Amino acid sequence: MNTADSIKSYYDSLEEAQKAQLLAQYEQNYAQLQKQLESAPAQYQALKNEAYVNNALAERGRRETLANMGLSGAGGTSLSLEQRNTGSLLRTLGDVSRQQQDYSDNVNTALYNLGANYKADISGVEAKTASERMAALSQQARFEAQYEQARQKNVFDQAYSLYKKRLITAAQFTEMTGIALKKSAKKTGSAGLSTVPYIGSYYEQGYA
Repeated sequence: MNTADSIKSYYDSLEEAQKAQLLAQYEQNYAQLQKQLESAPAQYQALKNEAYVNNALAERGRRETLANMGLSGAGGTSLSLEQRNTGSLLRTLGDVSRQQQDYSDNVNTALYNLGANYKADISGVEAKTASERMAALSQQARFEAQYEQARQKNVFDQAYSLYKKRLITAAQFTEMTGIALKKSAKKTGSAGLSTVPYIGSYYEQGYA
């Protein structure tokens, strides 16, 4: 595995770990909210049962009071009190039902937001990891390019030093550096022209 592959593997593993952490947190929160939603009917039914019990106690108290007063349960006052107790029960039951509906709506909203935030967090991890991966790969590419340039210059310097000392031939110089020596004409006085090595091609490439 080369360096670029190692960088990609590192950031792939990092991304997977972060996603796994987000998923675990999401599933934990989802389970808690779902549990609250499922337990709501029983909780609010207990409040309704309490309202029924209170109504029954009120009715028993009403009948006992009337009996102690020697009055019949069919009288106008009795019926008015009974209607009042029934109305109070219905209002309480209505309030409990509305509270239960509001509670369920709030939990469902929380579940929706939880899912939306989870998706956003996953997208954020992917974007952040992609950016960091690209930056690391670009940095590594620049380093390798600089290293190769320095290596080539070092090889060139060594080969040119050997060539100047006539320890290697022009062909050996080319074999070592990959650069072909050119010859340029140079005046040597009245004796005419002689040829000398020209290595401008290397310098023109910016290696020296």
